[in-house]
Amino acid sequence: MQSLGHNVLTARRLNDAQRTMSRVHIDVVCLDSVLPDDELDGFWRWLGRDGVQDMPSVIFLAPPSASMVSAGLPPFYRKGDHGLVEKPLDGSALGREISRLLSSRPRQVAESEVMRLGTLALDCATRRLLFETGGSLTVTPTECRLLRCLMEQPGEFVSPEVLLQDVWGYPPDTGGAEVVRAHVSNLRRKLRSMGEDPQLLRTIPYQGYAIIVKDAAQAAAMTVDTSA
Repeated sequence: MQSLGHNVLTARRLNDAQRTMSRVHIDVVCLDSVLPDDELDGFWRWLGRDGVQDMPSVIFLAPPSASMVSAGLPPFYRKGDHGLVEKPLDGSALGREISRLLSSRPRQVAESEVMRLGTLALDCATRRLLFETGGSLTVTPTECRLLRCLMEQPGEFVSPEVLLQDVWGYPPDTGGAEVVRAHVSNLRRKLRSMGEDPQLLRTIPYQGYAIIVKDAAQAAAMTVDTSA
Protein backbone atom coordinates (compact mmCIF):
# COMPACT_ATOMS: atom_id res chain seq x y z
CA MET A 1 0.00 0.00 0.00
CA GLN A 2 2.95 2.29 0.57
CA SER A 3 3.81 1.83 -3.10
CA LEU A 4 0.42 3.43 -3.91
CA GLY A 5 1.26 6.49 -1.82
CA HIS A 6 -0.62 5.45 1.33
CA ASN A 7 0.86 5.76 4.81
CA VAL A 8 0.32 2.47 6.63
CA LEU A 9 0.08 1.97 10.39
CA THR A 10 -0.34 -1.47 11.95
CA ALA A 11 -1.65 -2.61 15.33
CA ARG A 12 -1.54 -6.13 16.74
CA ARG A 13 -4.40 -5.50 19.18
CA LEU A 14 -7.58 -3.44 18.95
CA ASN A 15 -6.70 -1.32 21.98
CA ASP A 16 -3.41 -0.46 20.29
CA ALA A 17 -5.38 0.60 17.22
CA GLN A 18 -7.62 2.82 19.37
CA ARG A 19 -4.61 4.56 20.89
CA THR A 20 -3.11 5.17 17.46
CA MET A 21 -6.38 6.50 16.05
CA SER A 22 -6.72 8.88 19.00
CA ARG A 23 -3.45 10.52 17.96
CA VAL A 24 -3.61 10.60 14.16
CA HIS A 25 -6.30 10.87 11.48
CA ILE A 26 -7.07 7.54 9.77
CA ASP A 27 -8.98 7.31 6.47
CA VAL A 28 -9.33 3.53 6.13
CA VAL A 29 -9.26 0.73 8.71
CA CYS A 30 -8.64 -2.90 7.70
CA LEU A 31 -10.22 -5.29 10.20
CA ASP A 32 -9.76 -9.04 10.38
CA SER A 33 -13.24 -10.56 10.42
CA VAL A 34 -12.13 -13.56 12.53
CA LEU A 35 -11.45 -11.38 15.58
CA PRO A 36 -13.50 -12.35 18.69
CA ASP A 37 -17.07 -11.07 18.33
CA ASP A 38 -17.06 -9.13 21.60
CA GLU A 39 -13.80 -7.33 20.74
CA LEU A 40 -14.94 -6.57 17.21
CA ASP A 41 -18.31 -5.28 18.40
CA GLY A 42 -16.67 -3.08 21.05
CA PHE A 43 -14.22 -1.65 18.53
CA TRP A 44 -17.05 -0.97 16.10
CA ARG A 45 -19.03 0.93 18.73
CA TRP A 46 -15.89 2.91 19.55
CA LEU A 47 -15.46 3.84 15.87
CA GLY A 48 -19.04 5.12 15.66
CA ARG A 49 -19.19 6.74 19.09
CA ASP A 50 -21.22 9.91 19.56
CA GLY A 51 -19.55 13.13 18.49
CA VAL A 52 -17.25 11.55 15.89
CA GLN A 53 -18.28 12.92 12.52
CA ASP A 54 -15.42 11.60 10.40
CA MET A 55 -15.64 7.84 10.86
CA PRO A 56 -13.01 6.03 8.78
CA SER A 57 -13.99 3.68 5.98
CA VAL A 58 -13.72 0.02 6.97
CA ILE A 59 -12.44 -2.95 4.96
CA PHE A 60 -13.05 -6.43 6.36
CA LEU A 61 -10.41 -9.08 5.66
CA ALA A 62 -12.27 -12.37 5.45
CA PRO A 63 -11.97 -15.93 4.14
CA PRO A 64 -13.34 -16.57 0.61
CA SER A 65 -16.55 -18.10 1.97
CA ALA A 66 -17.58 -14.76 3.51
CA SER A 67 -18.39 -13.29 0.09
CA MET A 68 -21.10 -15.92 -0.30
CA VAL A 69 -22.17 -16.59 3.29
CA SER A 70 -22.98 -13.38 5.18
CA ALA A 71 -22.79 -15.23 8.49
CA GLY A 72 -19.03 -15.16 8.08
CA LEU A 73 -19.04 -11.37 8.50
CA PRO A 74 -19.89 -9.12 11.46
CA PRO A 75 -23.59 -8.13 11.70
CA PHE A 76 -22.75 -4.47 11.04
CA TYR A 77 -21.16 -5.19 7.65
CA ARG A 78 -23.00 -3.41 4.83
CA LYS A 79 -22.10 -4.22 1.25
CA GLY A 80 -21.18 -1.07 -0.65
CA ASP A 81 -20.60 0.98 2.48
CA HIS A 82 -17.77 -1.25 3.65
CA GLY A 83 -15.01 -3.04 1.80
CA LEU A 84 -14.40 -6.78 1.64
CA VAL A 85 -11.12 -8.40 0.61
CA GLU A 86 -10.57 -12.14 0.69
CA LYS A 87 -7.66 -13.83 2.45
CA PRO A 88 -4.95 -14.66 1.62
CA LEU A 89 -4.58 -11.00 0.75
CA ASP A 90 -4.05 -9.85 -2.80
CA GLY A 91 -2.29 -6.46 -2.81
CA SER A 92 -3.97 -5.27 -5.99
CA ALA A 93 -7.46 -6.22 -4.73
CA LEU A 94 -6.84 -4.43 -1.46
CA GLY A 95 -5.56 -1.37 -3.34
CA ARG A 96 -8.67 -1.27 -5.53
CA GLU A 97 -10.96 -1.50 -2.52
CA ILE A 98 -9.10 1.29 -0.71
CA SER A 99 -9.33 3.51 -3.80
CA ARG A 100 -13.06 2.80 -4.14
CA LEU A 101 -13.81 3.73 -0.54
CA LEU A 102 -11.61 6.84 -0.56
CA SER A 103 -13.20 8.12 -3.77
CA SER A 104 -16.67 7.80 -2.22
CA ARG A 105 -15.82 9.82 0.89
CA PRO A 106 -17.06 13.43 0.97
CA ARG A 107 -14.47 16.14 0.61
CA GLN A 108 -13.30 17.31 4.02
CA VAL A 109 -14.09 21.01 4.05
CA ALA A 110 -12.33 21.43 7.37
CA GLU A 111 -8.99 20.74 5.70
CA SER A 112 -9.28 23.93 3.64
CA GLU A 113 -10.37 26.17 6.48
CA VAL A 114 -8.39 29.07 7.85
CA MET A 115 -9.72 29.85 11.30
CA ARG A 116 -9.16 33.34 12.66
CA LEU A 117 -9.28 34.57 16.22
CA GLY A 118 -8.38 38.22 16.41
CA THR A 119 -4.89 38.52 14.92
CA LEU A 120 -4.29 34.77 15.22
CA ALA A 121 -5.01 32.31 12.39
CA LEU A 122 -4.92 28.53 12.07
CA ASP A 123 -4.45 27.08 8.60
CA CYS A 124 -6.03 23.63 8.91
CA ALA A 125 -4.72 22.45 5.53
CA THR A 126 -1.05 22.98 6.36
CA ARG A 127 -1.48 22.73 10.16
CA ARG A 128 0.22 26.07 10.68
CA LEU A 129 -0.53 28.60 13.39
CA LEU A 130 -0.06 32.09 11.89
CA PHE A 131 0.86 35.12 13.98
CA GLU A 132 0.44 38.87 13.58
CA THR A 133 4.22 39.18 13.47
CA GLY A 134 4.28 37.20 10.23
CA GLY A 135 5.75 34.09 11.83
CA SER A 136 4.17 30.66 11.74
CA LEU A 137 4.30 27.48 13.79
CA THR A 138 3.71 24.03 12.34
CA VAL A 139 1.73 21.83 14.73
CA THR A 140 0.92 18.13 14.92
CA PRO A 141 -2.52 16.78 13.87
CA THR A 142 -3.59 16.47 17.52
CA GLU A 143 -2.33 19.97 18.36
CA CYS A 144 -4.24 21.29 15.35
CA ARG A 145 -7.47 19.67 16.57
CA LEU A 146 -6.85 21.06 20.06
CA LEU A 147 -6.27 24.60 18.77
CA ARG A 148 -9.28 24.36 16.50
CA CYS A 149 -11.53 23.25 19.37
CA LEU A 150 -10.39 26.18 21.53
CA MET A 151 -10.66 28.70 18.67
CA GLU A 152 -14.24 27.61 18.05
CA GLN A 153 -15.04 28.83 21.57
CA PRO A 154 -13.15 32.16 21.75
CA GLY A 155 -12.41 33.39 25.24
CA GLU A 156 -14.23 30.45 26.85
CA PHE A 157 -12.48 27.93 29.07
CA VAL A 158 -13.00 24.37 27.87
CA SER A 159 -12.72 21.59 30.44
CA PRO A 160 -10.26 18.70 30.00
CA GLU A 161 -13.23 16.31 29.96
CA VAL A 162 -14.74 18.07 26.94
CA LEU A 163 -11.38 18.26 25.17
CA LEU A 164 -10.74 14.54 25.72
CA GLN A 165 -14.03 13.79 23.95
CA ASP A 166 -13.87 16.41 21.17
CA VAL A 167 -10.14 16.27 20.37
CA TRP A 168 -9.07 12.75 21.33
CA GLY A 169 -12.39 10.97 20.85
CA TYR A 170 -12.52 9.38 24.30
CA PRO A 171 -15.95 8.22 25.52
CA PRO A 172 -17.38 10.25 28.44
CA ASP A 173 -15.66 9.70 31.80
CA THR A 174 -12.60 8.06 30.23
CA GLY A 175 -9.10 9.30 29.48
CA GLY A 176 -6.85 11.32 31.73
CA ALA A 177 -6.45 15.07 32.03
CA GLU A 178 -2.67 14.59 31.91
CA VAL A 179 -3.01 13.95 28.17
CA VAL A 180 -4.40 17.47 27.70
CA ARG A 181 -1.82 18.99 30.03
CA ALA A 182 1.04 17.37 28.12
CA HIS A 183 -0.14 18.71 24.76
CA VAL A 184 -0.77 22.21 26.12
CA SER A 185 2.71 22.15 27.67
CA ASN A 186 4.26 21.12 24.35
CA LEU A 187 2.44 23.92 22.53
CA ARG A 188 3.57 26.49 25.09
CA ARG A 189 7.16 25.30 24.72
CA LYS A 190 6.92 25.72 20.94
CA LEU A 191 5.42 29.20 21.31
CA ARG A 192 8.21 30.22 23.69
CA SER A 193 10.89 28.89 21.34
CA MET A 194 9.63 31.21 18.59
CA GLY A 195 9.40 34.24 20.82
CA GLU A 196 5.60 34.17 21.04
CA ASP A 197 3.70 34.49 24.31
CA PRO A 198 3.15 30.98 25.76
CA GLN A 199 0.25 32.38 27.79
CA LEU A 200 -1.73 32.59 24.59
CA LEU A 201 -2.94 29.26 25.97
CA ARG A 202 -4.43 30.06 29.37
CA THR A 203 -5.31 27.65 32.16
CA ILE A 204 -7.71 28.12 35.05
CA PRO A 205 -7.74 25.27 37.58
CA TYR A 206 -11.03 23.33 37.61
CA GLN A 207 -12.27 25.27 34.56
CA GLY A 208 -9.99 24.29 31.72
CA TYR A 209 -8.14 25.87 28.84
CA ALA A 210 -8.74 28.81 26.51
CA ILE A 211 -7.01 30.82 23.82
CA ILE A 212 -6.86 34.45 24.89
CA VAL A 213 -5.59 36.97 22.34
CA LYS A 214 -4.35 40.37 23.47
CA ASP A 215 -7.22 42.31 21.93
CA ALA A 216 -10.41 41.12 23.65
CA ALA A 217 -12.60 42.90 21.12
CA GLN A 218 -10.94 41.03 18.27
CA ALA A 219 -11.21 37.77 20.17
CA ALA A 220 -14.98 38.00 20.03
CA ALA A 221 -14.89 38.25 16.24
CA MET A 222 -13.79 34.78 15.29
CA THR A 223 -14.42 33.96 11.61
CA VAL A 224 -13.93 30.91 9.44
CA ASP A 225 -12.59 31.51 5.95
CA THR A 226 -13.23 28.58 3.60
CA SER A 227 -12.14 30.36 0.45
CA ALA A 228 -8.44 29.69 0.99
